[in-house]
Amino acid sequence: MAVITKIRNYSGLLIAVIGIGLAAFVLGDFLGYGPMRQQRFDVGRVEGTAIGYQQFEMRAQQQIENWQTQTGQSAGPREAFQMRQQIWNEMVREVLMGEILDDIGIAVTAEELFSMIYGDDPHPVLRQSFSDPATGQYDPQNVIEFLRTLPQREPSVQNQWLMLEDFMRQDRREEKYHQLIGNAYLVPSALAAADFKNRNTTADIRFIFKSHDDMEEEVTISDRELRRVYEEHKHRFSQEASRNLKYVSLPVFASEEDRESTLNELMELRDEFAQADNVQAFVNAMSDQRFDPSFHVRGTLSPQIDPEIFDMPVGSIIGPYMEDNAYVLARLVDAQMRPDSMRASHILIAYQESAASNPQTVRSYEEAEQKADSLLRVVRNNPARFAALAGELSDDPSAANNFGDLDWFPDGAMVSAFNEAVVEAPTGSFLTVETEFGFHVIHVTGKSTPDRKVQVAKLVRDILPGSRTYRNEYGRINAFATELRNNKDFDAAADEAGLNVRSADRVGKMDQTIPGVEMGRQIVQWAFDDDTRVGSISRIFEMENNFVVATVTGKQDKGIPSLDAIRDDIMAIAVRERKQEMIATQMEQLMAQSLDEMAAEMALEIMEAENVSFNSRNLPGVGPEPKVIGTLFTGGELMTKGPIKGNNGVFIVEIMRKDDTIVPEDLTQAKTPLKSSFKNRVPSQAFNAVKDNAQIEDNRAMFF
Repeated sequence: MAVITKIRNYSGLLIAVIGIGLAAFVLGDFLGYGPMRQQRFDVGRVEGTAIGYQQFEMRAQQQIENWQTQTGQSAGPREAFQMRQQIWNEMVREVLMGEILDDIGIAVTAEELFSMIYGDDPHPVLRQSFSDPATGQYDPQNVIEFLRTLPQREPSVQNQWLMLEDFMRQDRREEKYHQLIGNAYLVPSALAAADFKNRNTTADIRFIFKSHDDMEEEVTISDRELRRVYEEHKHRFSQEASRNLKYVSLPVFASEEDRESTLNELMELRDEFAQADNVQAFVNAMSDQRFDPSFHVRGTLSPQIDPEIFDMPVGSIIGPYMEDNAYVLARLVDAQMRPDSMRASHILIAYQESAASNPQTVRSYEEAEQKADSLLRVVRNNPARFAALAGELSDDPSAANNFGDLDWFPDGAMVSAFNEAVVEAPTGSFLTVETEFGFHVIHVTGKSTPDRKVQVAKLVRDILPGSRTYRNEYGRINAFATELRNNKDFDAAADEAGLNVRSADRVGKMDQTIPGVEMGRQIVQWAFDDDTRVGSISRIFEMENNFVVATVTGKQDKGIPSLDAIRDDIMAIAVRERKQEMIATQMEQLMAQSLDEMAAEMALEIMEAENVSFNSRNLPGVGPEPKVIGTLFTGGELMTKGPIKGNNGVFIVEIMRKDDTIVPEDLTQAKTPLKSSFKNRVPSQAFNAVKDNAQIEDNRAMFF
């Protein structure tokens, strides 16, 4: 009642505050702030076209669901993040290429789409979607049957087909666009002749070089010279926006108290575990790991139980014992004489919603069961027909090649119901069994000699930090964060708290991890928030049993950084150029001498290289030296060239042999690789050129 009285006393103030908030909201739109606010709900904008959050997230969720269906796994944060990256790239491409293709007037007619689906050369994505996974064979009848029944299928299946049609149509439009660019490429005879000569003219050389790193002389660079070097080389340092971080990561480990508590919890369940009638249900309800129905031979269980459990009576309990950072109680559930391997053939009859169903499956559960029973009667009366019926009727794609024969497989390799049915049935018998894949008509064709095997149930409790441990560690990281907010130096505060400081430089806006913190997306988002400045201290992040506190130590904006931001890098280039100039001056004074004399004078080794061509990338023993190699082929005479300022130092080169290739009169063959190379680059480079010149606003970091 006291709380209600206080609310009543302050009701006038609350109404005033709410009223002011509503007025600000309305006035914000009226005064023109609405569009800016609306843009914050856009994941991005591409050439003025908005990619809305809802539109983006619907596609992302569809992609995630498809991935989970295909893999049978649940998508974690890492997988979901990567799929959102993929969707973003797809949507950017759709907008950019869609505008260009519309402007040019490139379209795909209904007749073309029909040909891509029903023609002699169907679209590759259609081949992939409707091919037999086992054989890779494409059957157009599967497509025809699928489309015939499409109106009766679920809306999700119909939408998937429409998305497939859109993809094929867009892909064909882009293919036409690429063909237009590729066919417009002309290789002049002069270019083909030069390329032929560059690829086939070779030279043998001797050379000396001195690295600027070998110079011990100190050099002084003036501010004016540093500015000149910056202006010449600044384009090399163009960058995306990034942040430099310092952070501490405090992992939370289980304490001795947590270990003892976990052990006591397990011990309290020991008697109940030993007396449980339904062991599988008990384990699935009480254990941190699900029940494993597999049977094991001696030597395949944990060393803590393997030596003794095979000689114990069924129902015996071993433990608790430690295994993989967990306490375990093991109960011997069953012991049987079982074959180590078996052989069987089967005919699979799938039904709608079974794991083996596909878009063409229209059979109901009852129809599948009736068909399996009917086939069982047929093969029992006429066993010789089994292989032919499997090849003709089985919904297992491999049956087209193996006629249902699964060959020899180890005990436990098949799904449980199928495996146990084969174990229990005599060799040569026929039977049916139901699994998640559908109904199987089975012919047991072989078994190895039985051996003693045991089935073991494990009651597992992972050793995890308890609530008190979390509170203690949180108190420790919170004390550190409090010191930082009291203007304590980050490194000094960490040292006093016994925490290790880590650094991460050039962290990108869409990075997902930072060193030592695998799922560090929250930290990256905080670092790029508009309110986060250099020196800002983060909140305490909790992730993957870690507490993390970070600070921003540097911000790099998108574009070319200032001289002060890359002073050390520019200074290194300036020093390198000055030293190379000094080496070149020294070499020029010795050019009247032979190469051997110059090498002796400068205490340098003479190196050799044979069959160097203009298209060579590296000098043997040195590395990439395009300027040096290019200089060798400027002029036909044999001579000593230099000094040449290369990547690794300053060179003097003596050309010992040079073969001038005779260019053929017919350059048709010489032009072919140039044309092919260009056409192969068109799909990627044409889009990259469009993207590099587009206005793209990426707001994903605000959402994900």
